[in-house]
Order: sequence, then C-alpha cells, then structure tokens
Amino acid sequence: MTSERILLEGAHNFRDLGGLPGPGGRRVVARRVFRADRLSHLTKADSALLSGLGITRVFDLRSSAELAGDGVGEFAAAGDRHRHVPLVQVALSAGDPTIDWTKINLHDRYLEMLRVGGEVIRTVFEHIAGAGVSGTVFHCTGGKDRTGVLAAVLLRALGVDDEVIVEDYAVSEVYLEPIVRLYRESLEAEGLDPAAILYLCGSPPRRMRDMLTAIDETWGSIDDYLGAIGVTEAIVTELRRRLLG
Repeated sequence: MTSERILLEGAHNFRDLGGLPGPGGRRVVARRVFRADRLSHLTKADSALLSGLGITRVFDLRSSAELAGDGVGEFAAAGDRHRHVPLVQVALSAGDPTIDWTKINLHDRYLEMLRVGGEVIRTVFEHIAGAGVSGTVFHCTGGKDRTGVLAAVLLRALGVDDEVIVEDYAVSEVYLEPIVRLYRESLEAEGLDPAAILYLCGSPPRRMRDMLTAIDETWGSIDDYLGAIGVTEAIVTELRRRLLG
C-alpha cells in the first residue's frame, strides 16, 4: 500500500501520507502530512486544490542553489507558508558536469542526510507535533531522495511497518518516470551515462531497506536516532497521538 497521490498539473509526486497502515490496526490520519516534489511549477488550479487541503506550512528541503534557480512558487510563498530548510547543502544534479557519477553512492548519501539533516528533521517534527489540525508538506526537487528519507523517518517514528515504508518510497520511480523520460535525451547528449541517469532517478526497494537497516546498525533503533538528533519522547508521543487514528 502506498500514500495517496494527489494529481496536479505542475507537480508529479505530491502525496498524502494519510491512510498508510500503522501499528495495532491504526492508520496515519489523512490531510495532515504531505510529501512532494518541487512546487514552483504549480498552476493556479493546482494551488486552489492544495489550498483546499488546509496546508499552512511548506518545508522546502532543496539546496540554496536549487531554490535560487527554480524559485519558491506562488502557493508556497502565499500566507507565510514557506520555510527553507535544506536537508543537505549541496544537491546532486543530473546536469552537474563536475560530478563523477561512478563515485556516487546513494546509500551513503542517505546516511549523510540523516547525519547532517538532523536539525531539519527535528524542526519538521516539532512543527507537525504542534500544528493542530492544519496540514504540513515537505518537499525537495523530485520528492524521492531527501523527501523519501524524511518521510521514512517520520513513518518509522509512528510505528509504520518497514515494508510499507519501502513500498511507499519505491513508487516515486513510477510517478517521476514521465519527467525522467522528458529530459533523459538531453542528459545523454551532455554525456551523462544512461546507467547513471537510471541510478539517480530510481527508487529501488533495496535502497530504502538498506537505509532502515543502517539506522538500527548505526544508532540502535529509530527511537535512539530521534534522541540523538534532539527529538524528545514528548514530541514522538504527540506525533503518534496526532497522526495515528
């Protein structure tokens, strides 16, 4: 089972985490937390639809360079919604000629996000725990890697089964396929190896399983990881109270 996709014209991977199965037969509450790709290309119709979902905060996980190049977008900028909280300072861009793709390991990259992005994760969790009934969305450019890591940590904190987290991570590859297809030819023309494109744009289940295993091997458990980044037991309790129904 995967999170509910919300069909938009200007974003391809916008989803509601609500409905995913949680512990003890409970489910993640709908219309509270959303995950997404970039919101800077939304149409007016998209913005109207999202406004109706009660979203009052947008956490932008993109790098400063991505933000400068692609902008915030009208929906995120309206109503003081936008908060720029880069999960990592330097993003991996498929068009960056300085990157040696033969040396990129996304498993290591995900662990880097967990280590250097701890303050951001804590900030997002604290907001969600205290946000009342309003909605929160966090996003990056594709809504797959940085967004996928944050979503996985949140879902695991709620007690969602690992295989549900893995399945929800993996579906990004399906939703982003039309975008990958659109710019793949231009990337190949610039000399990027087709295998590197598939590696960068894919979200194979094994990658998320490995990250979840690494959390336990590195920190001991999800609760130990959350404690290491300053997420208190009170915050976790409130997240579970508010997001599990």
